[in-house]
Amino acid sequence: MTAPRTDLASRADVDALLWRFYGQALDDKLLAEPFAEVRAKGLSAHIPVMCDFWETVLFRAGLYQRSALQVHRVVHDRVPLSARHFERWLTLWIATVDQMYQGPVADRAKLQATRIAGAMHRRLTGSDTALTIPDGAAASPPVRHGPRHRESDKRCTAGTGTRSAR
Repeated sequence: MTAPRTDLASRADVDALLWRFYGQALDDKLLAEPFAEVRAKGLSAHIPVMCDFWETVLFRAGLYQRSALQVHRVVHDRVPLSARHFERWLTLWIATVDQMYQGPVADRAKLQATRIAGAMHRRLTGSDTALTIPDGAAASPPVRHGPRHRESDKRCTAGTGTRSAR
């Protein structure tokens, strides 16, 4: 019997989600080339930064102080990102969230990913063509933020440096 899924509630939950997601994304044929640098550097360097990003998006933790758009511009300059790349990334993200979690924060993770993918696609390509969004992604309701979650996970926080260094 499968254990009931709970909602995303902590940095440790975000960490687990990211390890599973990137485990799939790095093996995906379409996403392999855009993620080549992440693969070369290793997930142990990438996951803590992404934990900061998603903890900031989901829990307003204020940990991510970089420009996600600039990071993706560098990737786009190396490997032109198309709607297919963003749609595949979004499909994998939503499927991974749905496999692991359910609840208002999980819904917010899917909704925000949908918004972020669309905005990145528009800003990088100049295209106003809407992404084909997987079923259920756009229907996720907005979520009110609860208290900040500061629980740390050694895998996720290793090597992230200090907050002021961002």
